[in-house]
Amino acid sequence: MPDNDSFWKFYWETRLQPMETLGKREAILEASRLIRERALENKRPLRLLELGCGEGQVIGSLLDAHSQQCDLGGSLGVDYHAPSLDRCRRDYPGLPCLQGDFTDPVLINRLGSFDLLLLVNALHEVFSDALADGGKSPDIPGAQEKVRAALALAAEHLAPDGWLVLFDGLEPEGDLSEPITVRFLSRQARRNFESFSRQYRPLKIVYRQEQDPLVVTLSRRDFTRYITKSIFLGKKLWESERLQSYQYFTATQHRAAVESCGLYIETLRTLTINAGKWQQQVEILTPGEGFPAEHILICAHKPAEAKRREPTPAGHLQPEPPGDD
Repeated sequence: MPDNDSFWKFYWETRLQPMETLGKREAILEASRLIRERALENKRPLRLLELGCGEGQVIGSLLDAHSQQCDLGGSLGVDYHAPSLDRCRRDYPGLPCLQGDFTDPVLINRLGSFDLLLLVNALHEVFSDALADGGKSPDIPGAQEKVRAALALAAEHLAPDGWLVLFDGLEPEGDLSEPITVRFLSRQARRNFESFSRQYRPLKIVYRQEQDPLVVTLSRRDFTRYITKSIFLGKKLWESERLQSYQYFTATQHRAAVESCGLYIETLRTLTINAGKWQQQVEILTPGEGFPAEHILICAHKPAEAKRREPTPAGHLQPEPPGDD
């Protein structure tokens, strides 16, 4: 394919139109740029690893687009959800897939090294699963530590001179207990908020009803979780999304976690993608407050002088027998 920005802008605009989640779009664009840059320097095809790959939209799209620059058989998608991996195998034949929990050292230590590590909307699930394990008293610091451990474990499988693309949710900076007052723009929006408050599971949502039935006050933490999850209400994805907190680290904490793995951050961007949808549902009444950034995108580099790990061809990996993951 031609290697110029105009071509790739047109290619991805056309290719990614059907994608519902714009977050994955941003991650794909960043990874595509990296692949094209690295292909000019590497003397061999690049090996890609996506942890929490789901149905393979991210890694599969990248391998399809960059078939000459990437090693399809040497790349790998890992996910614990068997039906998602079945779909991935159907949509992207030839891509090796491994079923299992990528936070499990036994599983991930079977992997070799890769040139590009993709963590796209994956680590918030690690955080949410850890919160759920805490029962009625979720341990937020403990869940955050599990995220750091999972990230460090994953980063070990980056080859020297390899790159990480991380895309996920973003916790606001500052005092998360600070109150924010909002007005719902319709009675339906108010009812949707009630449904959200009852059904959202990772953390309890607390609010105060004001005199106006369309006005409530809640903490910055709970407001952020409401707006990032409310777009899923009434959709099939709500059954899984209501069990997950999209927020787990601030931008400062994200930076510290990545740098603690010995990686150097080239790009750190915060994004607000769904503000247009939120503005149709709710108005912020607290002076000086606006809708927070919902996503973070980090691109980080592993220095070439890092100790090398012998690569294991991903295509030769076999899943553990059932029950051993």
